[in-house]
Amino acid sequence: MRSPRLLASGTASINMTPMIDVVFLLIIFFLVSSHLAKQENSVALELPEAASGLDDSVNRDTLVVNVLPTGRWQIGGVDVDEQAIPAGFRRRIIASAEPIRLKIRTDRNVPYKRIEPLLRMASTAGIGDIVFSVYEDPGR
Repeated sequence: MRSPRLLASGTASINMTPMIDVVFLLIIFFLVSSHLAKQENSVALELPEAASGLDDSVNRDTLVVNVLPTGRWQIGGVDVDEQAIPAGFRRRIIASAEPIRLKIRTDRNVPYKRIEPLLRMASTAGIGDIVFSVYEDPGR
């Protein structure tokens, strides 16, 4: 029995185009997602001042809710209404492998009656780690 002859002469090669496409898509994804994460904390607010505070250096999954001077709520830079907040909390809890932290960034002139519903909804959803963003008053 004779062995088959190679019909094509030359070297084998691997097509790198699909791998390069995937790498570019991953780079774009991470650039966009990091931009959105920074956008949550870049909303210009006059944060309240506190006599003391703790540096928030814990690296945990954090959901940031901005309360604007008008009293509107934002999650991820997008306005949300009161009915959508509990569902958003549940989705984030389900998607996270560990307990999440809720960070509330609010303007200093927003009355407590706009903050209290957020605290109630977070408690109902099972979020117990809630922090407020404040400026530390250096004069105290």
